[in-house]
Amino acid sequence: MMVNAGINKPLLRVVVYGLLTVLTIIFVYPLFITMANSLNPLYSLSTLLPTAFEWENYKMAVTTIEFPEYLKNSLIICAISVPLTTLSSALAGFAFARLRAPGKKLLFVIITSTMMLPGIVTQIPTYILFHKMNFIDTFYPWLLWGIGGAPFFIFMYRQFFSTVPKELEEAARIDGCSTFRMYATIFMPLATPATWTTVIMLFQGTWGDFITPFMFLRDEHYPLATALATIGYHLPDNPNVILAQPSSAAAILFMIPTIAAFFFGQRYLVDGIAAGAVKG
Repeated sequence: MMVNAGINKPLLRVVVYGLLTVLTIIFVYPLFITMANSLNPLYSLSTLLPTAFEWENYKMAVTTIEFPEYLKNSLIICAISVPLTTLSSALAGFAFARLRAPGKKLLFVIITSTMMLPGIVTQIPTYILFHKMNFIDTFYPWLLWGIGGAPFFIFMYRQFFSTVPKELEEAARIDGCSTFRMYATIFMPLATPATWTTVIMLFQGTWGDFITPFMFLRDEHYPLATALATIGYHLPDNPNVILAQPSSAAAILFMIPTIAAFFFGQRYLVDGIAAGAVKG
């Protein structure tokens, strides 16, 4: 059996790396096409490699539409949603993991069960609710969503905080540490991988979301994702002529923050997800 395992191991490694190479090509190919098209001359066909280096396309990408204004809206939405959702999810996860309360387990089951509902199911009722509250075309919906937290991240924080030894909590209470101080000075520093994972995933999800702002905001308040998906680039005197090269350049500019966030925090992603998946 050991001999067979030794023979199959190199073959298995070749198969795994071959499959990873194929998947990498599949995922990277659209990026190369977009990047090459962003540098090609106007009205040219898409190519795998750029036929020229027309950097003017990037200037057109940020001047043809109100690119800075849409970028500002994206930053505002992320600045509201990411910190609030991270803090509220961490606080709720800590409460579910370390505090005692009647009905806590049932409430946790209800919250986590909402992860099985597609987001589109709640869009219409949410729209009606915010319309009655006069929150349409404002950033208040993201404020309320941030305060409410996110079920997946509440679950992740709860699992992470459950792994902290009880002896650490008991020692802190003996020293006179209050519950909130213990949460802020002991548990949150220990949860740095989970926090970075939450921040990165929230930022990428919020930055790339174009459906929700399309429903709740008007054109002038669109974030960059919604503007690029709905407004687009075309000739001023002929809306039927699409400017594919500036559009590709805008897509590349749009991807830069999410790619940078991933490479900056990728070492935290695996640690945070793995730590949240194990309960001690």
